[in-house]
Amino acid sequence: MSSFFNFFAWVCGLALALSLALGHGLGTGSVLMEHHVLLALGAALLTISLHCLIFGIFTGSGKDTRLLVQDLHLNAEYVKRTKVYKRTVFPPALYAIGWILLATSLGGAVTLVSGNPLVTWAHLFVAWACFFYNVKTMRLECAAVKENGEILNDLNREAAKKVGVLPESELPVLADGTVLEWGTHVYAFGKFLCFLGYNIWLPFIYLRYIVGWLNAPTWIFLVLSLSSLAGGYYLRWRYAIYRPRPGEGPRILSEA
Repeated sequence: MSSFFNFFAWVCGLALALSLALGHGLGTGSVLMEHHVLLALGAALLTISLHCLIFGIFTGSGKDTRLLVQDLHLNAEYVKRTKVYKRTVFPPALYAIGWILLATSLGGAVTLVSGNPLVTWAHLFVAWACFFYNVKTMRLECAAVKENGEILNDLNREAAKKVGVLPESELPVLADGTVLEWGTHVYAFGKFLCFLGYNIWLPFIYLRYIVGWLNAPTWIFLVLSLSSLAGGYYLRWRYAIYRPRPGEGPRILSEA
């Protein structure tokens, strides 16, 4: 999960930087401005999805950690360590999303009120602030995801030892700890693709009905949406056995 998140963060950072470079100093009548708007909205959607993924990672891992510690009577320090990330990562991620919404809103204002230098400079200032704050937040998130993964690996090793000592436990003996981790993450990634597939239409609505760009290319959003939804629902169907169920602890399987 850490490797995927790092790669996704790099993609988001590069998309933000490219959209910022493309929009810097361009006039509203330039052809490149249309490309800037599309790229900026795509970067905004990807980056917001990245921050939302953080909420899902730490909410889900925190709940699973608490249930596993309770079921196997492990050291409660694991739960305390995972709660720290919610206090240190959640507020910056939420503020980063706020900066993105403010930058895109001002970008729409630039296209609607063309030639107004005050709006243009306000958008430029907010765009740079948004870029730096999001890059800073993504670095914090990457470090937190990596450290959280190490905590979960320690927890899984302790749980495996505990299960081996207590055969009467409701959890079967682990045959390969990576099976649980891989399948769970793949199912979560499928849900993320579905979330992305539906929300791809938000930039389209923004372009068509807020900015007034009536000739916005529908086919681009249609292809991205359908491909994300198809991949997401396939992964959710293929790895449905790893779907979290209310009231149950983490699923630990002896075979794939």
